[in-house]
Amino acid sequence: MKRALHMLVLLVFCFIFTANAASAEGYTFSNKVYRIGTRHNDVKVIQEALRKDGSFPDQSTTTYFGPVTEKAVKSFQRKYGLKEDGVVGASTLKKIQSLGLVQASTNQVSRSTSRKKTGQYLDWWSSVSKTIKRGDVFTVEDLATGKTFRVKMTAGTNHADVETMTKQDTAVMKNIWGGFSWNRRPVLVHKDNQIIAASMTAMPHAGVEGKPAGQTVSNRSGGYGRGYNYDFVKGNDMSGHVDIHFKNSKRHKDNKPDPQHQQAIKKAAGL
Repeated sequence: MKRALHMLVLLVFCFIFTANAASAEGYTFSNKVYRIGTRHNDVKVIQEALRKDGSFPDQSTTTYFGPVTEKAVKSFQRKYGLKEDGVVGASTLKKIQSLGLVQASTNQVSRSTSRKKTGQYLDWWSSVSKTIKRGDVFTVEDLATGKTFRVKMTAGTNHADVETMTKQDTAVMKNIWGGFSWNRRPVLVHKDNQIIAASMTAMPHAGVEGKPAGQTVSNRSGGYGRGYNYDFVKGNDMSGHVDIHFKNSKRHKDNKPDPQHQQAIKKAAGL
């Protein structure tokens, strides 16, 4: 009887120790920066942390970083003397963790990060072109790194021609590709409640940042020479637009699907 009681006490002690040790390790965030437009499971964790602190007003949390979250982040930053920019970066994440507002076991973290995110394999002509239209702003997530940035569709019929919204978005895009690049990368497009498989290049073309959009200009980016200025979003450190392709979308130059883009789209869809 004494031996059984001794074993029971030992098991309880081990359980408590293990739980405390796991909790002390803290939550591991997937990205380095979270800003308005970001869609990620980590955003829900950030919102819950801000709610504990009293900065986030809503009782329900989501995976979307919208204006309400941005306002809550600014309130949190102001409260603790951080740079009040509404962006959750290294200093804000560190403060959240140091206050003990975010804790999760190692098992919980590994389960959430081990799920491979993929997008819907949707046809450009019958589906995506009706969901994403000129003037729409949406978030692009790089499949390999999970890094996100915002873009606006400003042109395109055969595929989506988009421009980054801000200098910061351009910097994130260049960081992913290692600079402006024609390399095709699998990406996930977040629009409303949909995640769509896509492929993207990061080489701006057919525009001049310092000239009015829609006018005929010379020396357009990407070696496009004289023609229509497709640079509509100003002040984003980028001249012209970049390409996003979806299932069965086509190139403008020859009205044919791009094999490399189509292969990357399938990868983004988990196919």
